[in-house]
This record gives sequence, C-alpha cells and structure tokens, in this order.
Amino acid sequence: MKKFVVEAEFHNMKISQYLKEKGYSGRGIRYVEVYLNGKRTKTTKQVKKNARLLVKEKEKEVGIKPIQMDLKIMYEDKNLIIINKDPYLVVHPTTKKTDLTLANGVIHYLQEQTGKIQPPRFFNRLDMNTSGLIVVAKNAYTQAFLQSDKEKVSKFYQAIVKGIVKENEMMIEIPIGKEGEELRRKEMSPEQGGQTAKTSMKVLERFSEENLTLIELELFTGRTHQIRAHMSLVGHPILGDELCGGEDTRAKRQLLHAFKLIFTDVETNEKIKVEAPLPEDFKNILHKATN
Repeated sequence: MKKFVVEAEFHNMKISQYLKEKGYSGRGIRYVEVYLNGKRTKTTKQVKKNARLLVKEKEKEVGIKPIQMDLKIMYEDKNLIIINKDPYLVVHPTTKKTDLTLANGVIHYLQEQTGKIQPPRFFNRLDMNTSGLIVVAKNAYTQAFLQSDKEKVSKFYQAIVKGIVKENEMMIEIPIGKEGEELRRKEMSPEQGGQTAKTSMKVLERFSEENLTLIELELFTGRTHQIRAHMSLVGHPILGDELCGGEDTRAKRQLLHAFKLIFTDVETNEKIKVEAPLPEDFKNILHKATN
C-alpha cells in the first residue's frame, strides 16, 4: 500500500499517468485499487494538486506452495529482501521442479510476516547452478521502481574461467541469441534475432599453474546466460560450465557467483551496497590454485 499527495506539477493529470511518473508499470497499474481522497476511483480520472491517493495491490492467486526453508537473507527492509542463493537451488517452480524452489521459501517467509500468501516478485534471477544475490520486492511498487531504470541496480559477479586472460580489463559487447530450442547462446546479430549484450570484465588474479583466472564482471544488460556466453565467446569459458564449453573435472557446476549488488533505495534514493561471501566449492578451487 502506497500513499501520495499530488504535487502541483501533476495537476489535472490522469491517475494512470501519475502512477507511471511514480514508477508503476502499465501492467502493474492493472493490479491495483486506487482511492482518491478516501473514495474508490478509476485510474482514468484526473487528479487535482494536493489530492490524496491511496494505492492498494489487488490480491492475486499465487499457485505456489509455501515451504519453510533456510533462506540466507543478506539484507531486508520493508520493501525488499536480498537473498544469497545456494548453488543447485532453482529460483522458480518449473514443470520438472514444482517445489523446494527459492520461490516456495520466499512465499513462506513473507506469509510468516504478513499472514498472507503473496507472489514472489523477483527482480533478477540466477541459473540453478549459479550462486549469489537475488532481489525480491515485497510489493509491486518496489518491483516497478527497480525495473524502471537500469541504473537503479548494479550487479557484480565473480567467476573462475579457463585459461589465462591477458587483458586486465575488457568491455564485451557481443549480441547473443539462440536458435530454436537450443539452450546455448551464441553470437547472433540483431538482424538474425540476437539481442544486444554488454558485460565488463576485469582480472582479479591469474593462476598460471592451474591455467585459470579469477575475474570480476558487471552486467549492463540482463540477457539469459549472458556472462556464460560472453566469456565463452572471448575464449575463456567459466570453469565447470558444460553448456558453454567449460566442462572440467575440477568443478561440478559453473563457478559463477553474484557477489555484489548496489541498489537505489525506493524511499530515500540512497545507494545501498550488499555483498555475499563466496560459496565453499568456489573457495576450495581458489585455495587449491594458490597452494
């Protein structure tokens, strides 16, 4: 539930447009009830300056079973939760995996807080075998606010890749896409149906004896398998990534970890940084490489 007092600059604006100015998406507006000066109204109505708006989310059928799970919560406020996801944990139910997903645990956690079952509003998602930070908005407004501008959230990863990366820093701008039902993303021009993709990379440490490099990455676009595809395309697939050419007996999964998020607070507009420690299998590989 959000409350607004209409500013003079928005005098005579339709409620729907006003809510978009405040960060709501067009889709999100369809799922709210609006009260103008205490009375239920339609979003097509115009508002006057100093009018009081109350915006409430409509209850939606979730269809996901709440299950108690040990969530590694790294940050929480009244608008969102940031969770450190373990590797091998699926984010959202699928036809093959219908329960014991992160979504089941989030729904149970929020139900304990509010007494209601509400949908898990994931701002970002990670592959099952990728570990690290995931943002869950507690309401539609926060979700829309974070999605309204790419600069609202900066996402940083660490990865161990095969081979010795020569460049200390690199900006990778290779459009990627897939053909048919094939899972692996490859270089594909927009004319062929590919999507623009941008990833920055910098080397943290090189391990010549193991022929491995520890790198840090920042995402500027959020394409499926973007980091995995980009590192494979520049000749350094992520260690353990069977899909993108990084299969290796030293790793049972792709060693990719979303270790840091910097996001804009929905109420104060302040920047908040949250970090998650490396998982054990990742640390074990680094330990062996340095000893």
